Amino acid sequence: MYYAKSNPIETIEEHTSKLLENMLLLKNLYGEQILKEADFDKNRFWTLLEIVCKYHDLGKVYTPFQNMIREKLKEPLLNTKFNYDVIKHEQLSPMFIPVEKYSLSKDEKKLIYQAIYYHHERDSKDINNLYVQEIIEKDIKPQIKQIKKEIPYEIEENINCMYIKYVQSRNRIKENDQLYIEYCLLKGILHRLDHCSSAGIEVEENTLENIANYVDKFMKEKNFQKNDLQEFCTQNSCNNLLVIGSTGMGKTEASLFWSNGAKTFFTLPIRTSINAIYDRIKEDIGYQYTGLLHSTALDYLEEKDEFSNQEEIYNQSQNLYKKITTCTIDQIFPFVFKYKGYEKMYATLSYSKVIIDEIQAYSPEIVAIILKGLEMIYKIGGKFMVMTATLPQIYRKELEKLGIEFKFNEFIKQTQRHKIKLEDKDITEDIKIIKEKAKNNKVLIIANTVNKAIELYLKLIEEKANNVQLLHSRFTYNDRSKKEEKIKKFSHQKGEYGIWITTQIVEASIDIDFDYLYTEMSTLDSLFQRLGRCYRSRQYDRQDENVHIYTKNMSGIKYIYDEEINEKSIQLLKKYDGMILEEKDKVKLVDTLYSEEMLKDSKFLKNFRSGMNVLNNLLDYQTGKREAQKLLRNIENINVIPKNIYEENIILFENYVKEKNYKERHNIKRKIDRLTIAISQSQQRKLLDRLTKNPYIDEIWIADLKYDDNVGLLLKKDEEYEEDEKFL
Repeated sequence: MYYAKSNPIETIEEHTSKLLENMLLLKNLYGEQILKEADFDKNRFWTLLEIVCKYHDLGKVYTPFQNMIREKLKEPLLNTKFNYDVIKHEQLSPMFIPVEKYSLSKDEKKLIYQAIYYHHERDSKDINNLYVQEIIEKDIKPQIKQIKKEIPYEIEENINCMYIKYVQSRNRIKENDQLYIEYCLLKGILHRLDHCSSAGIEVEENTLENIANYVDKFMKEKNFQKNDLQEFCTQNSCNNLLVIGSTGMGKTEASLFWSNGAKTFFTLPIRTSINAIYDRIKEDIGYQYTGLLHSTALDYLEEKDEFSNQEEIYNQSQNLYKKITTCTIDQIFPFVFKYKGYEKMYATLSYSKVIIDEIQAYSPEIVAIILKGLEMIYKIGGKFMVMTATLPQIYRKELEKLGIEFKFNEFIKQTQRHKIKLEDKDITEDIKIIKEKAKNNKVLIIANTVNKAIELYLKLIEEKANNVQLLHSRFTYNDRSKKEEKIKKFSHQKGEYGIWITTQIVEASIDIDFDYLYTEMSTLDSLFQRLGRCYRSRQYDRQDENVHIYTKNMSGIKYIYDEEINEKSIQLLKKYDGMILEEKDKVKLVDTLYSEEMLKDSKFLKNFRSGMNVLNNLLDYQTGKREAQKLLRNIENINVIPKNIYEENIILFENYVKEKNYKERHNIKRKIDRLTIAISQSQQRKLLDRLTKNPYIDEIWIADLKYDDNVGLLLKKDEEYEEDEKFL
């Protein structure tokens, strides 16, 4: 018996059969989309993929591999002089392919040999011909009869090492090679089939249920009619779209109409927003074929306590199984860095649609990554939709420069929602005014940094203001998630008044609607996102201003917001001081602010151009996936646990170290993670005298700092840099 896996026990033939079943499922569901715009023989492609599936693991007949499995199963080991550390099974598998039977051309051999040889992407050197030939003579050939008896696929009669010249690292198929797209599809789909088959799940959710039909039914039940934006997205579901739509115009529904039954990835910049979209699609709209994928997704699913199969949902999401996956961009866009194994995601996107919501919320470096990703998606045949309330002009022009075909349109709601007042002072100077306003209104305060938010909170508590709450990134996951739910309930609770103080974590797609907004000035794109949390979809008919913007002693300038762009934002906004700021004005202002002319010689434009240049000159396979995700998040954080919380929960750490069962150990670790807080490395450097190594888990530092569930983590010193919370 030739084993493929030990847990669960599975033979090579059994594992291969699962791959072939999954391949047929994928072909039936998405075969036409995968190759719709391919310029190679579509029928031949499926033949090549079948070959890759059949032979990808045949190298596991190699005795050292079988011994590795047998040792785990406590079975007697087989005699061999060879060592598995020198040659891996995937490096031997190509030798078994009967080249003449399949009439493989030189290019086809290169394609399938490399797809198989590199399907584990180990850090290994080119293999030695003589050593492989010795393995053939002394290990493989003596087993041929047994191999043919157990493996139901024809095997090369004259097994040799001639395939090695096709798989040497200098001959790897890379971007701009004429075989590149076909190779990415073969290798990427093999990854999908292999991983899903090993996980015991189907490669794709086998449903023909169209999300657009569910959205249509949902809107009819609410007595909503399709607006122009939603109609445009419905009519252009086969095109790439770049759409500007005002807050409150139903952009989520519009994007799901555009999805129109296709496999779809729906992205947003903040995990909280993604959680909200997941809930909305699955619970409000009622579409059950929806997954959730981000770094704390499993915690969120468990926290909801509505599913008995949280791990199954998360496992399916990780394996890209769901019809619709709601996710943060770091879960899919690392493929841009062409890390080892990136073809898995890239091939999946060839038959998928990608929705990028609120692109203006990302830094210029992150947008460069997104635009490069859209270019690659376009080349492999996938579709994308960028929808946003405001759009920097340079991003649209960059897409045009890249030669990407897309349709652009604007849908601006004429509702007058915001009357603004520029305040030439520090926001702390108006504490008493804010206190009075909150007696009969829902008041939202947004600060640029956590420290400023805490300062405002303490001042309002000192003034004995009514019902004051605080939300920022320096709460533990447990406390922060409770507060996120609490602010949403407060926002929609009639007759409840008070003040919520937050940072920019509430800017994107959190469904809250306050009566008054008091905010520190930030760049226009960020500022207008904040305005969307006040009079979200109501007509403003009062005489006083409902948005107050403070332009003195602003926190976070230079470190979170570009100082030059922030100053230009103030100058552009002065024209509207004391006036209603209409939706069309917001779009125009952002377009002007982020024009080539306005940004000339700015740090923002330099960072964007530098990002595009770096991405256009990346070397293939030089990074791992985790490294790529860190680059995409554009942030280096460490996790800390306040000393008092650590001492209260020390038994968790002790149990974590003692636990031998992997699953239980993993569950304990997740409970521990929910007690931690992410701080930036610059904060770590300033607080070294207050941080100590954790004796149980190295990556979680113990912070001798004050923490409570009302204020969060108080740092000893005012940091000069606040981490960009948009990507946490």
